[in-house]
Amino acid sequence: MKNLSQKIIEKIKQEGVEPTPKWEFVLKNSFFWGAFVLAVIIGGLTFSIILHTLLNNDWDLYMQLSGGLTKFIIVTLPYFWLVFLGLFTIIAYINVKNTKKAYKYNLQMIIGGVILISFLLGITFYNLGVAASLDRNLIQKLPPRYHSMVDANINLWQRPEEGFLSGSVESLDEYVLKLKDQNGDIWEIILSEDILEIVPDFILEDSSKIKIRGKIIDDNCLDKCFYADMVRPFDNPRDMLKKGVIEKDILEKMNLHMQKARPMMQGRILRDLVL
Repeated sequence: MKNLSQKIIEKIKQEGVEPTPKWEFVLKNSFFWGAFVLAVIIGGLTFSIILHTLLNNDWDLYMQLSGGLTKFIIVTLPYFWLVFLGLFTIIAYINVKNTKKAYKYNLQMIIGGVILISFLLGITFYNLGVAASLDRNLIQKLPPRYHSMVDANINLWQRPEEGFLSGSVESLDEYVLKLKDQNGDIWEIILSEDILEIVPDFILEDSSKIKIRGKIIDDNCLDKCFYADMVRPFDNPRDMLKKGVIEKDILEKMNLHMQKARPMMQGRILRDLVL
């Protein structure tokens, strides 16, 4: 053993090998831990958007929107954000594996830990309203063709021929609302008296984003016209209640209006299938 140690020492001297300074190890370790923390934070933000998307999905209208719960789940799952979360989970794992004493932790422990931390951070970010803000800003800044990539609901609510329309309010004149849809087309929306009584004024204000269930009007209409059975804000009403944007009694009236509208919409879908 002594001879082997002596040979190694002599070889080091002959080749002029110098030990790596401690600060290099510390710097490298700090870099990988910093990158790990950053990846986990981004993972937490991503998870918060996934949570926001799922909780604010139109679960009460899944039958009308897609014809069944299974299809609705498949169509509206936030695949883009799930892939994004997976990517940053892998990045976090790679960084941990390059840190000191990483050999003590196996793949399952690291991946499980990263997902757990991202989950807890995601819940925190969601409760702070960060997810809703990020989602809204992304939709505003991305070109229209990429909107459906970050929000699958947009495609579901851009099918006027099937009775679903969404967009931004341009103006409101008594019973007629002008709406710019996701493609930039202008529609004249005919509102019933019930809708005007139940839906709060601020939801129909200029630039507000809304979802509409109804039907296209062809008779005596020079432009794109649509009759609204139901109007709801693009943002989830319960989130708006939580933020104090909407009153509880108004939300209850809106929910009652939606409950009355759903059977009527379901009947129309069944009639269309028969025809």
